Amino acid sequence: MFEQTVETSATPHITVTECMGNLVVRGSEEQQITIQVQGGADDVVLEREGETFTLTTRTNCRLACPPGVTLTVGTARGNLKVEGVDGPVAIGTVHGNATLRAVGPTALEQASGNLRVRQVMGDLRVQTLRGNARVHQVEGSLSLSQVGGNLVTEGLQGGLAAEQVRGNVRLGPPFSPGQTYRLSANGNLTVRLLADASLHLALRAGGGVHSRIPDLALEEAEEETRGVLGTGEASLEAQVGGCVYLRSPEPERAAEGIPFDFMADMEGMGAQIEAHITEVMAEVATRLDESLSHIDDQAIRERVERATEKALRKAGQAAGQARRKAEQEAERARLRAERAERRWQRASGQRSRPRQEPATSEEQLRVLRMVEEGKVTPEQAADLLAALEGR
Repeated sequence: MFEQTVETSATPHITVTECMGNLVVRGSEEQQITIQVQGGADDVVLEREGETFTLTTRTNCRLACPPGVTLTVGTARGNLKVEGVDGPVAIGTVHGNATLRAVGPTALEQASGNLRVRQVMGDLRVQTLRGNARVHQVEGSLSLSQVGGNLVTEGLQGGLAAEQVRGNVRLGPPFSPGQTYRLSANGNLTVRLLADASLHLALRAGGGVHSRIPDLALEEAEEETRGVLGTGEASLEAQVGGCVYLRSPEPERAAEGIPFDFMADMEGMGAQIEAHITEVMAEVATRLDESLSHIDDQAIRERVERATEKALRKAGQAAGQARRKAEQEAERARLRAERAERRWQRASGQRSRPRQEPATSEEQLRVLRMVEEGKVTPEQAADLLAALEGR
């Protein structure tokens, strides 16, 4: 291992043009820059002009610098981790996973793996992400142009603009007054709402909107579901291909002691499994790139790459099967809760509250579609239709 240390000011400018391996950048109270690489002096090139530093490494690199640094990363061939950097961060391309923790305003152009973020002191802007994203505690706005996997967020103080999420979305509080949270997703959307939330809702969902929020009145207008919590100081606008689930963070319990939150989490369990497998796949791909970099024989490289691609395809298929199984379990849990409630009503003599309207044709078609997709059996579908009719 080679290490190099240079003295600097509290606010240097550092540009990592390219790191051929994994890159870790951490803020340090020392007014100096310390570079550690897995290799020798020939594996790192450092140029200095005043308080501007340009760095290139041919292997894994760990970089310690003052927290007030202005950081630019051109390309990281492996994973990237930035922690404790208060100044602005600009990232070009990350071929692996990207992790950000306690950073200043950050812009990321593209990452092939997953993104994990906790505490951004300013705006966070991401152009293209092929994997999943977990983002917590952003003091500014969060902007995501394209997310290839799932998105989980919480603590977005400055609003949200997610243009295209191919997977599911889980959105947590707070919803700051005067801010807009706008998203488009192919999968489901689960929203956690606090009791004192002040939010205007405008939702378009292919699978319908399902609410467990007391006293929230929803109405349909122009193929859009609308509602207002409190005085509606913040705004949530969403268009999703699946369902929208509006949930309270407080645990509620259904019949047979099955928590509603548990059933909601079951709906996202498959997505979590799929996200974990995707993360592992990205890590495997990164390590493969590192291993292949030491192989000169092109034929061997191609055979290894083909074998790895085949294994990753099988892993992706397994992830999809796990997701579908979790969705089926969620549906079974909901049906068990409804049947138990009807049995309790018959035993206690309490009549169930009749529906004001019969099940709509859209609801019936949705149930039949679940049978066709294999998510529920015909017997379960009959129970669900009976529940919709209030029998």
